[in-house]
Amino acid sequence: MRILVIDDHLQVEIALRGILAEGGHTVTGARDPRALPRLLSSEEPFDEAIVDLRYAQSAATGLTALAILRERSPGTKTVIGTTDEEDNRLLYLMAAFQFFSPGALLAKRFDARLTRAIVEAVGRGDPPPGGAAAPFQKAASLSPPLLDRVVHSRTELGIWQELARFDKRPEIAQAAHVHVRTLDAFTAAKCSAIDEVLARVPGMSASQLPPAAAEPAAAHGANLIRVIHFARSHAQFFADAEVAGLLETRWRGMAHSRP
Repeated sequence: MRILVIDDHLQVEIALRGILAEGGHTVTGARDPRALPRLLSSEEPFDEAIVDLRYAQSAATGLTALAILRERSPGTKTVIGTTDEEDNRLLYLMAAFQFFSPGALLAKRFDARLTRAIVEAVGRGDPPPGGAAAPFQKAASLSPPLLDRVVHSRTELGIWQELARFDKRPEIAQAAHVHVRTLDAFTAAKCSAIDEVLARVPGMSASQLPPAAAEPAAAHGANLIRVIHFARSHAQFFADAEVAGLLETRWRGMAHSRP
């Protein structure tokens, strides 16, 4: 197979080339998703692409790469390559599987045998071994998808963005152009969504978040602390223009599908 590795670290491409060459596969690399249009216009189609999520020197993300591949090389099957340490990994992965349905999730530990098995299974259209993608595929298949429960409208996205900037309820509400009571309802609902994310999707431990309130009287403050923590842990995701575009497209589609 002809395989495209989109990763800002050359050593990742070199490692994958060595692993996949043993299976007779050829590897081409790209350091930045923004280079893809020119590359795809000058190369023969690729059978598969291994896509990094985050790029240190670029505002583009794996979502950018997946969108370009879908538009310009729709026959290219995709695999997400990532590490557990990547910032904002969790929500970016949820978005990747909801909007682009990659065939597998490949850890950058690069066990040679498992890497070849995953890449070749995706190339054949078979279920890949390991099952690392299964929680994200399940989260995307729920009705509504799990990411929708985290952020369901432009107003909610705005609240998440302001939660990453401010600490006090009146400041957050004013910046997000909502009433404080609306903010309180949002934080209560989103604590439940966060709990569901923790239960269904790997990548974040419940110990990373403050505990939920034990007493109803403390609920507003405890809920606010939890959602602020989540907002700041994923601030780049909530501020990402590409994420906003994908979400806006989905929200418009949902509005048009309503009776």
